Amino acid sequence: MRYLAIVGYDGLNYNGFQRQTNGVGIQNIIEKAFRLMTQTEIQIHSAGRTDKGVHALGQAFHFDSHLDIEPETWVRALNDRLPLDIRILKVKHVSQDFHARHSAKSKVYKYVIAKNPSTPFTQRYEVYIKNLDIESMKMAIKDLEGTHDFKGFCQHVKGKPTIKTIHDITFRETKKHYTFTFHGNSFLKYMVRSMMGTLIEIGLHRFDVSIIQEILETQNRRLAGKTAEARGLFLVKINY
Repeated sequence: MRYLAIVGYDGLNYNGFQRQTNGVGIQNIIEKAFRLMTQTEIQIHSAGRTDKGVHALGQAFHFDSHLDIEPETWVRALNDRLPLDIRILKVKHVSQDFHARHSAKSKVYKYVIAKNPSTPFTQRYEVYIKNLDIESMKMAIKDLEGTHDFKGFCQHVKGKPTIKTIHDITFRETKKHYTFTFHGNSFLKYMVRSMMGTLIEIGLHRFDVSIIQEILETQNRRLAGKTAEARGLFLVKINY
């Protein structure tokens, strides 16, 4: 039987989601929990990687098992064997042709910027940058929407297509935070953090708003801002 699982995690203690040989990936920890629970080897297949230090509210993966176990039991038993910074949120039956990555229709990420200096209790989940011109940043996000070649906003991986579609980028302000939410068909390595790094440079008046169009037209990675810190980024949801 095939199952879909939704997992949330604090990524700061891990070298990204993917299984690691020289480091600890979140996949390593989850597969160990499966091994402890079932006494069998269960390999998980994620909807995509997240970088070192990036968090998730709704990462997805699928797995196969011949064991007929109720979804609620998978959730409870796995969480009993996982550290508190990794939580299985939901498990459900899916068809055999379902694939967590290939079946995904779109993904949602958010980046959180604090209005005030971070405290010991908030610094893992936000980035504080003072004196930001938020209005300039809001103007610039519109140029990122649509279908473009995002080669200038990623660490290029040979053979991986760089033309992607960003359906929309939304901005939300609360008393404590500015949040930028990116909804797209898929994302490249460091893509959201590179876009945010460039938006931050615009907000600091180091770049003009027009730099977005220039990077999209030239695909010149050197024109983009410094990659924004991982701790402000969350994978929110995978849409199927």
